[in-house]
Amino acid sequence: MIYGTEETMDVSGGWHDAGDYGRYVVSGAKAVADLFYAYEMGAGSLDDAGIPESGNGISDLLDEARYELDWLLKMQDPESGGVYHKVTCANFPGEVFPEEETDELILSPVSTAATGDFAAVMAKAARIYKEIDEDFADEAMSAALRAWDYLETHEAKGFTNPPEISTGEYPDEKTGDESFFAAVELYLSGEDSFRDKVLALCKTSLGMGLGWADVSGYAALDLVESSDEGIAEAAEMAEKVVLGAADALLEKIEGDRYNASLGIDYYWGSNMGAANNGMVLLEAASLAGADSARYQKAAKEQLDYLLGANSLGYSFVTAYGGKTPENPHHRPSQAVGYAMPGMLVGGPDCHLEDPYAQAVLDGAAPAKCYVDNSQSYSTNEVAVYWNSPLIALIAGLV
Repeated sequence: MIYGTEETMDVSGGWHDAGDYGRYVVSGAKAVADLFYAYEMGAGSLDDAGIPESGNGISDLLDEARYELDWLLKMQDPESGGVYHKVTCANFPGEVFPEEETDELILSPVSTAATGDFAAVMAKAARIYKEIDEDFADEAMSAALRAWDYLETHEAKGFTNPPEISTGEYPDEKTGDESFFAAVELYLSGEDSFRDKVLALCKTSLGMGLGWADVSGYAALDLVESSDEGIAEAAEMAEKVVLGAADALLEKIEGDRYNASLGIDYYWGSNMGAANNGMVLLEAASLAGADSARYQKAAKEQLDYLLGANSLGYSFVTAYGGKTPENPHHRPSQAVGYAMPGMLVGGPDCHLEDPYAQAVLDGAAPAKCYVDNSQSYSTNEVAVYWNSPLIALIAGLV
């Protein structure tokens, strides 16, 4: 049901966002962007990952991204071109399998952030899939342009949960980065009229954000790889931002006995941060010429951190290594009674943002604020957009 109406839409498909069964556009778009980066970093020939589409002659990364993209297309309002922020039930489910969550699904209102992210990944999809499925590529570009029209004709505003809905909010008051990301991808996918928008937005929104709230870094990563003379100024600015961010990370890494890049602020989803930082370092390595080995080594150290070279000795990927999370905050794992393998958990969170963490981690060093318990959703939940930069990092290193 569309919130506030009696209307319904088919929004089947797509990825569950995290340890529950909600599906969110902003986090899903970030995950798609990471898979695209992994594809472009050299994993394009991967076709034996064990997904249903393996062996079809198309990269499994693109097959998997396509599953989410097909869902994202359903999330676009056919009249306005805006994109609904999420689809969830009114409340989080219990520890049940997905087919046992039978409450009504609700489409939350359109948001500027969701619409901008949607426009960006659809425009890039149009470029990537052009030689694979031309009809889908055309559909994606048309949808991206309609989403851009919505951004141009509607006031930018953040998202807040309607009063009746208590699932993840993903609020985002600053949406200039989403517009910047969208403009860059539309231009790079052949929409030449976006050149001036790219150059203008580059001066106000260029950054190195690789999260759901700040996606400016994805635009930067694509700008530095572009040889288009029309946006050479923007590409040069982006290169300075990438190298500057990488150098700042090197300072943190060199001051950390485990070569971690997070400093002393281990926030909710810090493992995503470590993987994101690895992506930045990989990109710097591709730009740095003779100095590339230094950045490459630092990127590998972020993967090492995630797989066990940390103060806790944990491989934060379930069922990988000798000491891994056994009790993630993840409904299917909780329902079946064991941790499903291959999932990156959130990792240390020194802000202690759930009651269990507050009870057992008070006074712990920031890097040790992690507990392997399903009640600790701020340290031991899984999320699709935490796992996706891990895939990109591995792709760039391997």
